[in-house]
Amino acid sequence: MGYRYFEQAAHAAAYNKFRPSTPKHLIEKIVKYIQEQHPGPLNEAVDIGCGSGQSTEVLAPYFKKVTGSDPSETQIIEAQKKNTIPNVHYKVGPAEKIDCPDESVQLITACQSCHWFDLPKFYSEAERILVPGGVLAMYGYVLPRPRYENKSEELSEIVDKYYNIVLGKYVLPQSKKAYLENYSTKDFNEIPFVSSPVVRDDSIYIERKAALSDLIGYMSSWSTFQNFQKQEGEERASCVLQDLEKELLDMTEPSKKPQDIQIMIIYKYFLLMARKPLKKIAESLQ
Repeated sequence: MGYRYFEQAAHAAAYNKFRPSTPKHLIEKIVKYIQEQHPGPLNEAVDIGCGSGQSTEVLAPYFKKVTGSDPSETQIIEAQKKNTIPNVHYKVGPAEKIDCPDESVQLITACQSCHWFDLPKFYSEAERILVPGGVLAMYGYVLPRPRYENKSEELSEIVDKYYNIVLGKYVLPQSKKAYLENYSTKDFNEIPFVSSPVVRDDSIYIERKAALSDLIGYMSSWSTFQNFQKQEGEERASCVLQDLEKELLDMTEPSKKPQDIQIMIIYKYFLLMARKPLKKIAESLQ
């Protein structure tokens, strides 16, 4: 099976602490799209590759039941620790074998995760469990853009340098599909069970107030950084974070600690939505 990213306890905790929660207005776009075919109350949604639940809890106001699923037990433990929402539940499970009955859910979401899936098997499962007219929504965000006084461009260049150069040879092909390609490739846009074109929206973004240390923590949650640490060892990985911290401090306020420097972080999202046909073509011709 190979190395399982996001399964180490420390990595799961970092993912939970530093990754952004899905913006409400992105979910509202998805719900509006579902309700074009399902105008009444929405019963069930599943969030696949849910990680520690940032993309699961936001679905709760719109559905009677929401289930987050992830192959990593440590991620599910993190999600369950903080969950206080009665209609949200979590379970361990792969994207390629979803524990739901046939034609039982109105929505499947996958946030910053489906680039890790075996997509043909995942699409087959999505077709199986979606009700006719149900929606598969796949989305993610690009590399963060930090803002600080007149140094925003320089800070973004540091983020890009660490992803593309310092850690460049440790970047996994799956990660590039999210951070660099924005799910623009054929395998995300030609979904076998969909008869109409995939709907794409690149207009959504959020701004988060954060400390400079939060940006460093976010970058340490990259699978790319975890791959580097696995191959090169914790000592070298620690040195990379120290170098990153120094560069960011030199660009902002070298005399302060990173946790004391306030910045803004912009996350720009991309959203793809695909609808299961109301009727199969063969049925519609009868």
